[in-house]
Amino acid sequence: MITQDILIYEAGSGGEISVQGDDIALVEYLYNQVYLAAFGGNVEASTLGNEPAGTIREDWWGNALLFNNDPASQFNSQTELALRENALTSTGRVAIQRAFEADLQYLKSIANITTNVVILSTNKVQLSATLTKPNNQDVTVNFIWNNASGELITQQTI
Repeated sequence: MITQDILIYEAGSGGEISVQGDDIALVEYLYNQVYLAAFGGNVEASTLGNEPAGTIREDWWGNALLFNNDPASQFNSQTELALRENALTSTGRVAIQRAFEADLQYLKSIANITTNVVILSTNKVQLSATLTKPNNQDVTVNFIWNNASGELITQQTI
């Protein structure tokens, strides 16, 4: 069974829908799940569950409205925040790796996940996730983050 989704890619402005010819491009759905899990959440704040009533919340509004009693369903991607807060050192790489793995945790019920974070240069880091589905079909997604500009500059599926 092939499941597809609208192809979303990063063009430096927070995600774009890909158009090929005169139609919206499609992609195997796990590709989008990795992108949205790692870069689709709250850079400003994660939902803690103990936010005082009446205060300005910087987390995603839907977490309180739609998933208030279900923290496992809340959108709180940690990867982009970890990329912004950690220097590209061996210690920073480990912190980014842990955040990336935490963001992909919810996908473990449908695929085995292998992640890797590699520092490419003083300003660039590559994040890779390989998801192996029960039928042994692999989907590998690679991201390259530019630490100097604070943005995702490349994304591709293999």
